[in-house]
Amino acid sequence: MEQQLNNQAWYESPSKRLSMWRDFRNGLDKTNTLEVSNTVMHWWKSAPLSSITIDPVNSEQWPTPWEMLHQGNFCQNSVALGMAYTIYYANPDIQNELLYVTCLGKSFQRLCALIDNKHLLNFDHGRISTLPTEDICSVSYRTKIKNIIK
Repeated sequence: MEQQLNNQAWYESPSKRLSMWRDFRNGLDKTNTLEVSNTVMHWWKSAPLSSITIDPVNSEQWPTPWEMLHQGNFCQNSVALGMAYTIYYANPDIQNELLYVTCLGKSFQRLCALIDNKHLLNFDHGRISTLPTEDICSVSYRTKIKNIIK
C-alpha cells in the first residue's frame, strides 16, 4: 500500500504532491540513517524522469524542494537533490552531502546523495550503495546539503 501511495504522489496536483511530501518527511524514522535512506530512496525512485532539469554542479541554480515538487519535473540528478532535501528537512543533523560522481566502469556521471558518510543514494537506481573506491569512479564536485539551503 505504501508503495502505491508513493507512486501516486508524482501524478497529483502540485499542492497535493507538496502535502504528501510533508507527511512523508514527518513520518520518517529520523534516528536510523540506514532506514531513513532506504525509505527515502524508495519514495524517490518512482519519480517520473524527464530531460535534464538541473545543472548537477551549479548549486547556486538549484531549485528549492518546494519549487521542485511544485513543478513536478525531475531528472536523474534532481532526484538525488530531492533525496538529500528530504533527509535534511526530516533531520538536519544527519550528515548529508551531494557528490557528482563520474564512473567509467558504468559509463555515467550523476549527482548522488551521501548520507552519514556511508549510504550512497542514486548511484544505482533503487539501491543503496557505498562510495566506490576503485579508480574507475571519481568525485568532481562535493557539497553539504546545508550549504545550499536557501
